[in-house]
Amino acid sequence: MAKQVDNENGYMIVVMIMILSVLSVIATAGTNNSITERRSATNEQIHQLSFYAADTGRTYVEKKSDLYHEDNITLGESLAFPDDDDPSAQYTIGSHEAFNGIVAYRGSGPPPRGSGFEVGKFVAHRYGATTKGFGPRGSNSEIEAGFYRIGF
Repeated sequence: MAKQVDNENGYMIVVMIMILSVLSVIATAGTNNSITERRSATNEQIHQLSFYAADTGRTYVEKKSDLYHEDNITLGESLAFPDDDDPSAQYTIGSHEAFNGIVAYRGSGPPPRGSGFEVGKFVAHRYGATTKGFGPRGSNSEIEAGFYRIGF
């Protein structure tokens, strides 16, 4: 009868350590990936809040006709909102969102084609609105919009 050599002692420990090492690397990579995804989603949400604040400022301009009237028809000049005396003042719309901006006069000319207003009888005054939205963590966005108002 031949004597059997028992040299597999510790083999399973080495295999288990290798398997645990591979699983640890996979778990660490998965954790890092989920943290990165969460940060990305948070940053996107913060950017959206500042963008929506700027868009709210654009809507504010539509509702405030005193920003684009006969007192604002000097080329190169503008009116700040919400407070023309303090251009850095912000209009707060939520716990972390605010906006401000300017409405600038860009000149006059004939009404745009298809507007329904007769050329020669009416004048279109062109304006540009630049609205800045401010969100949490110092985020900000800016929207520029052009529009016109038919003569006065």
